[in-house]
Amino acid sequence: MIDRINTFLNSLERRERFILVAGLIITVVTVGLFFITIPLYEKNKKLEKQLKKELEDYRELVKLASEYASIRPNVVRQGSISLSEIESISSKLGLKSSITSIKPITFEGEDSVEIMMKDAPADSVINFLMEVEKKGYRIKFISMYDPKGNRKLTVRIVIGA
Repeated sequence: MIDRINTFLNSLERRERFILVAGLIITVVTVGLFFITIPLYEKNKKLEKQLKKELEDYRELVKLASEYASIRPNVVRQGSISLSEIESISSKLGLKSSITSIKPITFEGEDSVEIMMKDAPADSVINFLMEVEKKGYRIKFISMYDPKGNRKLTVRIVIGA
C-alpha cells in the first residue's frame, strides 16, 4: 500500500506534488479549525444565554425583594425574641441544615438575633422571612447573594422584636 502511494507521488511533477501537499495542509487546517471553532462558538452562545437568564432571575429577585419590603406588615412584637421559635420555623421549612449560626446581638441599639445561612434554597428563605414576620418579629437587616449561581443563597438576617 505504501509502495503504491510512494510510486504515485514519484510519478508527479514537482509542481503537482507542491499543489497536492499544499491542498492537504489547507484541508487539514480548515477541518481542524472547523472542529475547534464551532464547539467554542456554541459553548459561548450557551454561556451568553445562561448569563441572560441569570440576569433576568436576579432582576426578578430584586423586584420581589422590593415588593416584599413594601408590603411586609409593620407588626411589632413586644418582648424578647424566642430562639426556639425561630429554630422551629427553620426546621419546618427545611432550613435547619443551612443555618450556620444563630446568635443574639445588639443591632441599632436593640436586642436582636443574627441568623447566618449557607446554601439555602431561595424559596425556603422567602418562606422563612414571611413566617418570621407572621410571628410578629421584624426583619431589621437582610443580606442575600448567590455566590455559585445555583440559586443556593448565602444569607445574613437580623431579626428584632
